[in-house]
This record gives sequence, structure tokens and C-alpha cells, in this order.
Amino acid sequence: MNSLHRSKMTRQLLIYYTLTASKIIGPEELMNQFGISRRMLQRDLKDLRDCGLIYVKYDRKKDQYISAGNAIFDETAAGRHRMHLLRLHRIGTLIHALSKTGEGELHNYESELEDYDYWVQESLEDPIANPPEDIPEPPVLDLPDIKAEYYALFPDSNERTRQRDFAEMNRAGFRIYYSRTYKSFIFEYDEYSGTLLYESDLL
Repeated sequence: MNSLHRSKMTRQLLIYYTLTASKIIGPEELMNQFGISRRMLQRDLKDLRDCGLIYVKYDRKKDQYISAGNAIFDETAAGRHRMHLLRLHRIGTLIHALSKTGEGELHNYESELEDYDYWVQESLEDPIANPPEDIPEPPVLDLPDIKAEYYALFPDSNERTRQRDFAEMNRAGFRIYYSRTYKSFIFEYDEYSGTLLYESDLL
């Protein structure tokens, strides 16, 4: 997604994730990555601090951002700006707090399910050669209930707010979706790298 078409919310969420996922990153990298000016980056970092997500300062010697302590929500914020900060805090919290499901875990389950279905079909067609008692146990995929987790984190939110928050995460490129196959919401991550999966063309 071109930086000109990226919303402020999407940009700030991705800056937040980049800062928390990268140990070493400086302003030039962020400005180049998101196609923004230094002034806009400073405003974004101020919003991330004022919403209570993260507080960083630039270390000139190391040429990187470092933690400057705990971020505290700016209770003086009012009107639309306050609503933006509340939503930014809520969705930023979801990015790290919701349980994730590994992409490989889903693939492995689907492969095991195919094997199970094959054995069942073979047993039905030829129970003598493939006795039912030899059929392996069906695979089990224990998915977290991230919708319930959402309401545990933000009990005052309603269903419309939850839907809009998940949709915003998707617009930012994070893979959170409802699977009709599993009848559950899934928030995917790459278990090999330990990072969330998001669309690379957003960056």
C-alpha cells in the first residue's frame, strides 16, 4: 500500500509494531520505511506515547530509539483526538495481547486431517485390509478464543467496536480473520521467526 493511501491509524500501528519487534531502529529507517517526514514521525511517536502504548527517545550516539520509561495515557486529550488515542491504545494492545496461531500449525493440522480422512475412506472401502480399529485418532486443533480474549481485555466494548478493531488490524496488514473451516477467529503469526504475519507491500 502506498504511503499516501495509508491511514494515520494504520501507519501508527505499524510504527508501534516495528519499534517493539526491532531491537535497533532509528528515525531515518522509519521515515524511509513509511515515507514520512521527521515532523510527522515525531507526531506519531507522541501519539503512541500519549495513548499509553510506548515511550521512546532518540539516542544520537547509538542512532536508535530506546525506551524512555512507561507510557501513560494523556487524560487531558479531548474530543476526536481523545477518541483516536483510545482506539490506538486498544488496537495496539490487541496486536501483542491476543493469542496467536502459527501458520505452520494450521498447515500441519490440515495435512494430518487429510491423512485421517484417507484412512477412514480406506476402511470403509475395505474394512478387512484396513480394520476400523487401526484408524489413528483424529487430529485435534485447539484454537484460542480470541473473541473472548478481546472482551476480557476491553469489557466495555460492544460487538460493533470489536468488529471495527479487527477490521482495522486487517487494514494494517495483520492476519486476523474468521475461519469458516475452523468456526473460529484466527490471528496468525510465523512461529519460526516469532513475528506476526503482515502484508509486506504495506511497508
